[in-house]
Amino acid sequence: MAQRVAMNQGVEFRVKRGIVPVAVGLPCVVLFALLFLPYSFAPHHSQFFPSPIYVESVKYFAMLTAALCAMLGVALAVYMPFNQWRRLTWLEHLLNIVMVPIAFAAFGHLFVTTTIPLDVALLWGEETSMTFAVASLEHTDGKSCKTSIRLAGMPTLNNTLCNLPQSFQQQLTIGSEIVITGRGTHMGLFAENTRLR
Repeated sequence: MAQRVAMNQGVEFRVKRGIVPVAVGLPCVVLFALLFLPYSFAPHHSQFFPSPIYVESVKYFAMLTAALCAMLGVALAVYMPFNQWRRLTWLEHLLNIVMVPIAFAAFGHLFVTTTIPLDVALLWGEETSMTFAVASLEHTDGKSCKTSIRLAGMPTLNNTLCNLPQSFQQQLTIGSEIVITGRGTHMGLFAENTRLR
């Protein structure tokens, strides 16, 4: 028995180098997939808007989440061996350290302000209405968004209401209040109909 213990004392456990990036990167990939998964279940041609009251109520929590996610991004950019497959230049490494935390912070903020109320609207939503203020009038001519307005107090990725009739858009000015109706909860809704308040 004493001989077995002595033999086991000299054993070293070595972790393969390739396991560390996979162990750190895989949970991040899964997290981001879960973050965007609800959008794939959202009704087609329907836009989601969180409630202005909800966005205001969670703004500090959203900033805290964004800061924590940014710190995680810094840790990954600094310590994760991105140059495992090829040698990075100092400029590429600097861009990783700057861009990765910014992307993580945006994802963290988006998760709190948009993904959570979107999930709740998909699961427990019913017909509801909310009032929004017009921040600016846009004149786009894209395939997916021919005419649009920007709504005040909304997260950057969820502040554009698209494909309004031109006759309706011409009635609007900056500061106009509109009522959006659709499936949702007090936290946010999918836009189906719009009218002036």
